[in-house]
Amino acid sequence: MMDGHPPSARRSIKSILNDTSRFWMKFLTGAAYLVGFFILLHGSTGYSSCLIEDQQIRSGPIPIVNQSPIQLLFLQPIPDRARVLPRGRKAIALNTAITNTLLSESSGRYSGTVDMEMIRTTFDFRVGIHPRLELGISLPFVYSYSGIMDHAILDVEDFFTDPREIRENEEPNRYEYHVEKDNKPFIGRKRRSSGVGDLVFRIKGNIWEENNYLPCLSVRLELKVPTGDEDRALGSGEPDSGFGLLLEKEIKGLTAYLNADVIFPGDAYDTESVTFKEFHIIMLGAEYKFTPQFSAIAQMRYTTRPFDGTGLKMLQRRIYDLLLGVNYCTKGGVFIQGGGIEDFHDSCDAGSDVTFFLDIGRYF
Repeated sequence: MMDGHPPSARRSIKSILNDTSRFWMKFLTGAAYLVGFFILLHGSTGYSSCLIEDQQIRSGPIPIVNQSPIQLLFLQPIPDRARVLPRGRKAIALNTAITNTLLSESSGRYSGTVDMEMIRTTFDFRVGIHPRLELGISLPFVYSYSGIMDHAILDVEDFFTDPREIRENEEPNRYEYHVEKDNKPFIGRKRRSSGVGDLVFRIKGNIWEENNYLPCLSVRLELKVPTGDEDRALGSGEPDSGFGLLLEKEIKGLTAYLNADVIFPGDAYDTESVTFKEFHIIMLGAEYKFTPQFSAIAQMRYTTRPFDGTGLKMLQRRIYDLLLGVNYCTKGGVFIQGGGIEDFHDSCDAGSDVTFFLDIGRYF
């Protein structure tokens, strides 16, 4: 009591300081890796003789999926363009997103709370193996923590609109993540969701190229391999598969994109008799090029959910989210993408509150 604060307050302050310190250590470490990755990529390239081709293959939707922790348990096809990489061309990228999520609900036999922030970095590799065929692989690394954005989000919500009641009553900078059936946790439990996520394999095939009348059309198949630890909520513990159609059409500097996918989740959490169904993701995007190297893009995504019969909005309500971002490609084929994602309409009780992301990579 000598410092004027009761023991509980001192513990709370100490906890906040520890969480903040851990966050900044992780963030700065991740930033150092990204900067080093960028320097390595930029330093390893001269001025590419294929500048126009580099700009064409980099332009397109920003490949970041919905960052709701529960939705990340399942396969989510990345937003992508219909064009495939030219034969022999490759691409590597690191995509890092920081997300704040606050959800809490109970209904009948089910209940759940998600109060956390998450830093998720995904390594992605793609290669063109045929003029009409592209292969890809991605693997995420996840770090979850109690968060430091809660106060800022509440201030922003209070400034622009009436904050959600759950946000007003929240204890800031707290970590809690679990979903229960009959008071038995089957997602999250008490262990933090940090570690390696699920490995995803992709194959994309071009049906026809864009012409004066028709858009470019491709199809894709994806398979999620359950490499993520189910006990740490890094995956569902079962393989998922998906099929999708991709279209794109350019009209005087403005390019429109459409992705439509259906995903078939595996029989996860079977010991709890949780019921699943196929779900769908539709992405509409529009990109405008200000210069051959710099463009801005907006992506609107509609995501249905794999859970069935739970009575929880956080598990079953579809999610609308809007992404705003920018693309920049250097003369050496190095690209940078950045921006943010916000849910809208009535998705605040189903998905993440806000996501910021940075994507750095290179075509070679």
